[in-house]
Amino acid sequence: MTVYRFDEPGPYSWEPAQGVTFGLVAQGRLSVDIDRITHDCGPLEGIVFTDRSCPAIEVDAASADHPFLAMFLHIDAAIIRRISTDVLVSDAAAVPITRRGRAGRNQCSGTFRVDARLLHTVLRFLRALDGELDERVLAPICLQEIVYRLLQIVSCQDPLEVASRESDIDPTRAAIEYIRSHLAESMSVSDIAREVQMSESAFAHTFRATIGVSPYQFLKSERLAAARRMLITESGISVSEVARAVGYSSASHFITEFKRRYAVTPREYANGKCFGAALEAVDRHDPTHARTPEVVHSPAGK
Repeated sequence: MTVYRFDEPGPYSWEPAQGVTFGLVAQGRLSVDIDRITHDCGPLEGIVFTDRSCPAIEVDAASADHPFLAMFLHIDAAIIRRISTDVLVSDAAAVPITRRGRAGRNQCSGTFRVDARLLHTVLRFLRALDGELDERVLAPICLQEIVYRLLQIVSCQDPLEVASRESDIDPTRAAIEYIRSHLAESMSVSDIAREVQMSESAFAHTFRATIGVSPYQFLKSERLAAARRMLITESGISVSEVARAVGYSSASHFITEFKRRYAVTPREYANGKCFGAALEAVDRHDPTHARTPEVVHSPAGK
């Protein structure tokens, strides 16, 4: 991390750092030129760009009485990849970012207003740098939260995604994306391992170490969670159709697995019956998914 203070306007040299750079202006104004596009950044505004950008940065507003003050934080791509993978696991709607109808692949997507949550996280990070123990223990936690907050800002997602995907391939992330995009198909752990170009044993070990559950457990959890969403959102769909849509060749096997997970049959779930038991089962057996609004609203309007 580097803090800059300038008493007068003018350009300054920039040494690109590997990964992603997050810039936050506290006072004054600067302009960042990336790929012939100029991004203006004022007080309490931020900008994110990758190490491939080679930006031209110029301080536009600064004086002795009102100096330019800004922070530039270099973030390793491995941290971004790890946090984005954690988001991937907990939120199926967030996978992957580029499938939300955004073209993506930009080195910089413009400046953004820094909200209170991100600003408070940055301040905690800066305070953690004051002491040796805080810097070793608390600063890395705050840095991860900064990345998490940035991932929630639309204008930051492109450069963060670029940095994440251009770093070493993450087999866990690739496996999660493959599973979620092929739920309707028959697949085994060996099929998934082959897709990410690993041996089955090495892949299973890596996946469990990262996610906390085996690939098979995760696959089954994803199938049942997708079935639960379909039963809530698609009125009139049959249990057999749901079973096929999430990769079960046998409707009876699907019903057995669903009831074991949610304590009610798929039809009872769709009709809004026994929701208390279903909610308890979600909390007890589904550690890879946080409870979402779709769980607590009965599809029958009860």
